Amino acid sequence: MKNQTSSLELSPAEIKNKDFKKTMLGYSPEEVVGFLDQVAKLWERVQKKERDLNNQIDQLKTELKSWENKRTDLEKLQEMAKADAQKIITLAQEDAQKILEESETRSQEVRKNTENWLTEILEEVQEVEKRKANFITAFRSALDSHYEILKTEQNAQDSLTHKLHEYLKKPKMVAGREASSLS
Repeated sequence: MKNQTSSLELSPAEIKNKDFKKTMLGYSPEEVVGFLDQVAKLWERVQKKERDLNNQIDQLKTELKSWENKRTDLEKLQEMAKADAQKIITLAQEDAQKILEESETRSQEVRKNTENWLTEILEEVQEVEKRKANFITAFRSALDSHYEILKTEQNAQDSLTHKLHEYLKKPKMVAGREASSLS
């Protein structure tokens, strides 16, 4: 940006002290000197403004460089954060896979233990059912046996009762004759 001519190339003092050739039909020297004083003062303000602007430009360049450095640092931090995030994702996926495998192994163990337990329970139930069937068979056999005994006793009792009734039904005479024949 140094293409333009700097105001520092011409100082206010040079403007004030500039000598011009005097000619007969020339300008009034007082007016020229007065005008040159005004231009020198204006030029001094322009130079001060130019210095202030150049200082401000330098400050802005410094700030811009600082912000560019910060942006570069932020980009590096962003890249590092992306890399860290990817590592975390990878580790999380590996942990998830391990947890899944462990849970599948554990569920298979639980299933196997449950199946074994159910097999044992079924065997016990079958054993109880066999015992029940044996008990029912033995109990029926005992009941049948007792029933036969009761039936035999009932028949015997019925037979005795029947004989007793028959005996009592016989005419008394016959009974008395027999009684006298017995004597």
